[in-house]
Amino acid sequence: MKRLILPKRMMWGVFLLACWLAAAQSLFAQSEFADSSRSLNPYTTTLKSALLPGWGQVNQERLWEGAVFYFGSLHFYYNAFFHLYHYNKGKARRHYHAFRWNLNAALFVHLVNVLDAADVSFRKRPTGWQGGLFSDKPLKSPRGAALRSAMVPGWGQVYTESYLKGLAFALTDLYLAFRAHQADINYRSTRETKYRDERSKFSWYLGAAYLLTVADAYASAYLYKFDQAMKLTVVPVVDSKFVGFHAQIKF
Repeated sequence: MKRLILPKRMMWGVFLLACWLAAAQSLFAQSEFADSSRSLNPYTTTLKSALLPGWGQVNQERLWEGAVFYFGSLHFYYNAFFHLYHYNKGKARRHYHAFRWNLNAALFVHLVNVLDAADVSFRKRPTGWQGGLFSDKPLKSPRGAALRSAMVPGWGQVYTESYLKGLAFALTDLYLAFRAHQADINYRSTRETKYRDERSKFSWYLGAAYLLTVADAYASAYLYKFDQAMKLTVVPVVDSKFVGFHAQIKF
C-alpha cells in the first residue's frame, strides 16, 4: 500500500493561518459587535466557519455552539493525525482504519459547522454583541473573549484590542507547547527520566499559561474602553457667598 505522509508543516501552516486570520479580522475589519443597527455579513460569517470551525458561531455570539464545533472537530482532527503518524511508523492496519474513521468524523463535524453558521446567518440575520458605552453591559462580550482565547491563545486579547498582550500570550503558549512536545519526543525516543520530568514541567507551565490567557481575555472585555466610560467633569460654581469648582465623576 502507498505510504501515507504526515503533513507536519501543513498542520503548522494551517494553525498559523488561523491565528493570522483571527488577528486580521479584529485588527483591520470594522467592528461588527458594537453596531447593533446592522446584521453580520452572512457570507463572511460562513467563510469564517469554513476556515476555522466555530469561528462563525462565535462571531454570532453563539458561544456554546462555537465551543462544541471547535473542540469537537479539533478532537477528531487530532486523533486522525495521531493514528496516521503511528500507521506510518508501524503499518498497523488498526491505525489506518482509526485514521480514516476520525478524519471522516472531523470532516462531518466541520461541514455541519459550516451549514449551521450559514443557516443562522441567512435565516436569523444576527447582529452579534450589542454593548453600549454607558450601559451596564460591557462593550465586548467577556464570555466571547474568553472563548476566543480558549480556541486560539491571544485571540481574545486581539478582540479587546490589546494587541501586544495578545501577541505575548500567543507566543508564550506556543513556546511552552513546543517545549513540552519536544520533551515528549525525546522521552519516547530515549526513555530517559529527565525528559519525562521536563515534559511534565512544561505541560504544567502550559496549562497555567493557557488558563491565565483565558482569564485575562475575560477581564479585558469587562475593562474595554473603561477609561472612556469614566469621565471627570469639573465645572465652576458661582454663589453669593463663594466662588469655586465642582468635580463630578461619571460612569
